[in-house]
Amino acid sequence: DVPAWLKSLRLHKYAALFSQMTYEEMMALTECQLEAQNVTKGARHKIVISIQKLKERQNLLKSLERDILEGGNLRVPLQELHQMILTPIKAYSSQ
Repeated sequence: DVPAWLKSLRLHKYAALFSQMTYEEMMALTECQLEAQNVTKGARHKIVISIQKLKERQNLLKSLERDILEGGNLRVPLQELHQMILTPIKAYSSQ
């Protein structure tokens, strides 16, 4: 849910920009492309950082799993998972 993700970043005014993009296009966005779309410098930076976090999501999940299995505190993994729920996730396709 990209609009909810953007709202969580306080960037919901850019939802229309993302509405016509595929997940792959969104994940490949650069600051230059965002600048060409008249996205402010601060918002561009925030969006690019957030997309990088999306790209690192699999490694984060593996790390959280390892921490939990090793008997670590559940508070941090649960907080991370809560934040992750707000991020866009590519729809599963069995093809």
